[in-house]
Amino acid sequence: MRRAALALLLALLALPAGAQSPGGIAIRDETSRLAVAVLGRICVLNVGDFNALNIAASPTGEFGFSEVAPDVAETFLKGRPGLVRVLRRPGLGAVTLVAGRDGICSVWSEYGDSISLQRHLLAMVERGGLKGGAQLLALDARDEAGSLIADYYLMPSDWFARDLSRRLADDGSQPLALVTSVSPPGRRPMEAMLSVSRILKK
Repeated sequence: MRRAALALLLALLALPAGAQSPGGIAIRDETSRLAVAVLGRICVLNVGDFNALNIAASPTGEFGFSEVAPDVAETFLKGRPGLVRVLRRPGLGAVTLVAGRDGICSVWSEYGDSISLQRHLLAMVERGGLKGGAQLLALDARDEAGSLIADYYLMPSDWFARDLSRRLADDGSQPLALVTSVSPPGRRPMEAMLSVSRILKK
């Protein structure tokens, strides 16, 4: 599962970095918080149900995403069936949702901060929307070609495991692979990436 998410990351790292302002730490922190919220409420809570994910990421949903041009969507999807939507909030960087029908759902953030991402991920599991339903387990963190990559597992339990069991026709306890990556400013168009994977049965 991590390999599939990393393959998507490496494909998109090849995109040329665009001109962008670096953003202050407050903007990076708030954009990171927004990216984690999108990951949790859209990707994680709807894993295994593409139709529910599509509805949650609609322009009339909680976040108010916008559609992107077909050529932009293809740049992210690389031939996979799925959807790409973008979220822009005044004063913050863009947050782009990339969700495939294969069970891989990623959030790309124009600005990112590795410490902020980790803090908001922990808050989501310990006090936020996944409270009592999952644990976040860190596997490793490493620098790779200038990018900080951290690998985690989300371990479902209690109510979340029951939800997954009903949705995916198994016991719901299979861990979800979660990959985060933050690159230095200007290294790539979208500095931060968060991806959660639960490869679906054929």
